[in-house]
Formats: sequence, structure tokens, C-alpha cells
Amino acid sequence: MQGRLFYFFCLMVLSFYLPSCNSFKEPDFKRIDNINLDKLGVKESTLSLNLYYFNPNNSKLKLKEVQGEAWIDGNVLGMFSMDSLIHIPARDSFYLPVKLKVDMGKLLKNSFAAFLSNEVMLRVKGVAKVGKSFVYINYPINYEGKQNIAALLK
Repeated sequence: MQGRLFYFFCLMVLSFYLPSCNSFKEPDFKRIDNINLDKLGVKESTLSLNLYYFNPNNSKLKLKEVQGEAWIDGNVLGMFSMDSLIHIPARDSFYLPVKLKVDMGKLLKNSFAAFLSNEVMLRVKGVAKVGKSFVYINYPINYEGKQNIAALLK
């Protein structure tokens, strides 16, 4: 009896959440703000930065964790992560505080020419754990676009 009650409860929860998953729209990336150097190292440095997004969805979401890799002009910049709970408002803007671990050898070797130009091609690929209440899914992050160097370094 208890097992059937549990399955019925799971079925009810899934029937509530599955229709909303189909209409999920990916948040719109707007810009990068507040780049700060947390740790400077010879081999690896750590930057903290805020990613500014707009949520076009009609419902609030929660973001548990984010991880992935970033490239500048096709060259690996480093790995990024976020492990704090972020409440994403419905149809509003929000910030994601991210830590970026930069491999200094690769950055200096491959990206020097990129910093001499006005714009760089930024590419980000990763996974975000997004959900409502207690149901979370892994959602892929894919972004590629030109970024103004002066705006990034403000």
C-alpha cells in the first residue's frame, strides 16, 4: 500500500512538472560584469565575475550549480563553476556569480593577440542544474558571441 502511494505521488509530481519543461526557454545572456582577480598565480589564476541574464520564462526557477569551460578566440581560457543556490525570478534579469580558473600558460601563449583587438569571440560550454521545488534537471549551457574587451575590463 505504501509503495503504491509513493508511486502515485511521483506520478502527480511529474504530471505537474513535465508540461512546464516543454515550454522552457533558455535565459538570454546579456553581458559579463564585475570581473575581479581573486588569486594570481604563475600556473593558475582565479577570477570572479557576474554573468548577467534575462529569464524569459513565466515561472521562477532555482539554479543549484554550474560548471563548464570557456574559450577566447578558439583557445581554452579555463574552467568555470558556481555552487551556490540562485533564485531566478520570472520574466526578469538576474546575475550568476561565477569562479573562473584560468590556466595562465595557455592564456599567455594563445590569447595575447586576442587582447590586442577590440573584440574577442567568447565561447562557453557547460551544464547547469536548474529546477523548481525539489525537481532539478541538468541543462546544457552553450553560448558563442563577440564581446568588447573594453566593456569586459571595466
